[in-house]
This record gives sequence, C-alpha cells and structure tokens, in this order.
Amino acid sequence: MVLLAGVALTTLIANSAARLRAMAVAFLAVSIAANAIAAGATTIAQLAVLAAAGLAASGILFVAARDGDYGEDPEWRLWVATLIAAVATPAAFVSFRSADLSATSLAAFMPVPSEVLVEVAAFWLLSSGTAILVTARSAVRTSLGALLLLTGVQLLVRLAPGPQLELTIGIAWVEVVVALVGAFLIVNERAVRE
Repeated sequence: MVLLAGVALTTLIANSAARLRAMAVAFLAVSIAANAIAAGATTIAQLAVLAAAGLAASGILFVAARDGDYGEDPEWRLWVATLIAAVATPAAFVSFRSADLSATSLAAFMPVPSEVLVEVAAFWLLSSGTAILVTARSAVRTSLGALLLLTGVQLLVRLAPGPQLELTIGIAWVEVVVALVGAFLIVNERAVRE
C-alpha cells in the first residue's frame, strides 16, 4: 500500500507542478515509483529498460525547459484532472481487473507487490494521464499526460504471462519518442510566445 501511495503522490506532484523542470523531476519520481511497485512482477532486464526510458523522458523534458521559470500553471485543471482520475480509477479497476481479490491480503509493507496493487497503480496512471490530456491547455501538460499513460501501459504489460522484453523495449522507445515530440512542441510553443 505504501508503494501505491507513492505512485499516487508522485503523480499528483507532477500534475500540480507549475514549472516544466519540476514536472520532469516529478515524472522521474513517478517512473521510479511505478518500477518499484511492479519490481516483483518483471525481470531485471525489463526494469533496466523502463528505468532508462523514464530517465531519458524526464531528461528530455528537463532540457526542453531551458530554465527553471518556464512552465504552465495548472490552475483549476489540477482539481478537475484529480477528480476525474479519482472517479475513473475505481471504475476501471472494477470493470477491467484480472487479479483475484480473494487470495490477496493487502498490508502496508509487502515484500512483493501483488497483482492487485500493480493493476490499481496502472489504472491510476491511465486515468490520471487521460484526465490531464482532457484538461491540457498546452504542450507542457499534454506531454505529461501522454507520459503518464505510457507508464500505466508499462505496468499492465508486466502482468502478461512470460517474459515481455520485446514489448517492453517497444513501449520504452515510444515513451522516449513521446518525450521528444513533447519537447519539440514545447520549444516551438515557447518560440511563438517569445
């Protein structure tokens, strides 16, 4: 449960960040928390690929900011996105869960995260990413929403039976490409504003 709280808290911090550099660092924390929650459900190679992709994506956004002042104040969008994610996460879990709830005991600290926690974290990230995309006004928040969606997809892929290294590498590349496209849009948007 502590790991799940870490995913939720880091997502909310990333969503509430008004500066792009702070958002990039918070996304790196989201990526680390997501990797920690599913570490027991994947191989070391998959963890290494996803950690590298999270680091690269956050680094790309950090560099795209150019300085610590650039960003977008989320204003009311933070509350709307959080409300949408809070309503959509339990609805998605009830509708789409594949984990057996009867065999799961949830403790504050678990040595190996259960499939239930991985699914809840994935649905939270998918709901948060979708909500941020729905309420986004510029490329800054759009990039964050897309990266959160991909992180949620990465968690769901880990629940598939057998090793999924090829799919993990594909999703990691998509995450880096999304970060590059987001950085391109951010740089162009900033040039138009200036």
